[in-house]
Amino acid sequence: MDLRSAARGFLAFLLSVPALQGNGDWTVTYSSSNVCALRGATVDINCTYEYPDNVQYRPNTVRTLWFTKEDKYQPVDLEHDTDYAGRVEPSREDVSCTGSRCHGTCTLRIKDLRQSDSAVYKFRLTTNLPGGEYTGDPGVTLSVTDLQVKVSFPYPTIPTSTELECHSMCGLAGDPPYILFRNGMKGRRGGKNYKIYIQSGDSYSCTVEGYEHIRSPLIYAPKTPSVTVSPSGEIEEGSSVSLSCSSDANPAANYTWFRVNPDYNSREMKQGPQLVFRSILSADSGQYYCLAQTELRTKSELIYITVTYAPKTPSVTVSPSGEIEEGSSVTLSCSSDANPAAEYTWFREQDDSVKASGQNYTITNITSELEGYYYCQAHNTFGHHNSTFLLIKVCIQGLKSTSTSWTTTVAVRGIVVLLATVLLLVFLWMRRKRASRKACGQGGRPDTVEELHPVYENISALTNRLAPAAQREPIEEQDGHHCAIIHTSSSDNQDQDQTEMGGTSEL
Repeated sequence: MDLRSAARGFLAFLLSVPALQGNGDWTVTYSSSNVCALRGATVDINCTYEYPDNVQYRPNTVRTLWFTKEDKYQPVDLEHDTDYAGRVEPSREDVSCTGSRCHGTCTLRIKDLRQSDSAVYKFRLTTNLPGGEYTGDPGVTLSVTDLQVKVSFPYPTIPTSTELECHSMCGLAGDPPYILFRNGMKGRRGGKNYKIYIQSGDSYSCTVEGYEHIRSPLIYAPKTPSVTVSPSGEIEEGSSVSLSCSSDANPAANYTWFRVNPDYNSREMKQGPQLVFRSILSADSGQYYCLAQTELRTKSELIYITVTYAPKTPSVTVSPSGEIEEGSSVTLSCSSDANPAAEYTWFREQDDSVKASGQNYTITNITSELEGYYYCQAHNTFGHHNSTFLLIKVCIQGLKSTSTSWTTTVAVRGIVVLLATVLLLVFLWMRRKRASRKACGQGGRPDTVEELHPVYENISALTNRLAPAAQREPIEEQDGHHCAIIHTSSSDNQDQDQTEMGGTSEL
């Protein structure tokens, strides 16, 4: 089949070219055993035949036909088959005889090919010779296929980026130029691959240049999906929320839900028309969209989910940190995660009155009367939560009471008590020794117990005077100043329905 015949048959391709032998002197040779052609095209099936020339039966008469099916074991001529009415054109060329053999050519042209035309076609000839009927087996297999648009998505994170490929099962040789049609309008011309950006309701088809009247079946993009949220209005943490997606599409679309990450990449959440949160969390706040997909896919508008919730446990800080001297200024700060944003109120332990409102509480010209435990309360329309206690103590000029000075005092007094005890024991031992010598010299036993009782009483009295002073924590000591102590502890008035904060921490 040359290029001109291929063009005439609209790019029908020979898949194999065997020489089919007949029975004895009768032969039918097809140009191809398999032919592939596109739906809507015209195809030619060609063959040649030979039969013996018997001079006893001149003139020879020959009748030919093409068929695909039989009726009562007799072939049904395609020209009389209603399925091919007006679409088949068998050729009738003159037969020539040379020597003892006659030769002829046979061609079947089928126009406006349909999928139902896929079948095995056979040629049959009948002459006036004895036994002069012959059918060329096994015939020619014709496959009718569509020109198709294949779809792929090369960039998963960009859902509307799409690649289309004009494709045929026949494998059109030589890569003929294709034309892509968008919404029925002739579009780009070139190779068989096209990168496009799909829009709502778009349709695409392709064809081979020069045969624009024959196009591939249309593929459609769904209309832009609509998304709804139930219940509407404010979404409170812990409630049940459903997102629904729907689109006008034929055939019916499939749906996939995505969430937009902070880096703007998309993460697939769920397939199906609904995305359900049984008990939504504050962390579920974000942007969502759905994809509706048939052969192509279309992206919905972004939907914003904002979850409201009561304040979390507030954190408190103090500025400046370290020692707070009498007369200076100190600022307490409170912060809490909440939606909507929290408002703040400051309290002092065992004092129900509000000390201040606002995130920051500044105490100017602080005095010892303002020492104590402070805490803040964060609140919005969905609830409130108290912070831990913050202890504020003031350094008073001229006084000092620190854990370091108290430890030093205890250590010094302990040493004094120890030295005094050692000296007394040495004194008592020496006195006892002298008393013993004196008693021995007089021949009697020394009454050391009576003599030692007053001494032990003196030691005990001295120890009692020194020990309490060493064990008692000093409150004030001159020649210094009173240092600040700031630490936090659990608030006694934490809400019962909030998470309790365990332990205390020292700042």
